[in-house]
Amino acid sequence: MSSPLASSLPRSSAPRTAEPPRMSWDLTPAARTPHLGAMLRVGARAVPVSDIVGYVTSSDREADKKPVLATLAVFGVATLFFLIGVLDLGWRTRFLLASVLFAMIGLSALHDLAWLTTSGIHRVEIQLASGETVRFSTINRAEQEALARALARVIVRTKAAANDDAFATA
Repeated sequence: MSSPLASSLPRSSAPRTAEPPRMSWDLTPAARTPHLGAMLRVGARAVPVSDIVGYVTSSDREADKKPVLATLAVFGVATLFFLIGVLDLGWRTRFLLASVLFAMIGLSALHDLAWLTTSGIHRVEIQLASGETVRFSTINRAEQEALARALARVIVRTKAAANDDAFATA
């Protein structure tokens, strides 16, 4: 028996696939698209390999230390404030608990600062013969390097084919 809730849900007619579609980059050989030649797909954009003039790779790496340093400063000052109050100004000794608590939070921030990891974005900018630039960005350095290697192979082959044509017509 099916429940009324299950019968009211829309059913998809499309079959489910095991993996989501790739949205990074793909180099399609000329055999698949003989009328266009080899194609490079970057995201939703596809360009003929023969239009690629060059490429530039770059990487930006950063670690966001400002919030951790602010936490360390605030709780360090609070710890000193309560310690001076108890030890020098004659406050009650129970306020030492607050200084211990604030010191522990400050030490936790110091630990976070010591183990702070960097995050990075890696880019490949592909220049086309028309003057346009196709940009590819990823957080995976291996994917950037793989695209750069593929572009280097393709550009070398394209230049070699252009040189062969020049010799044949001369």
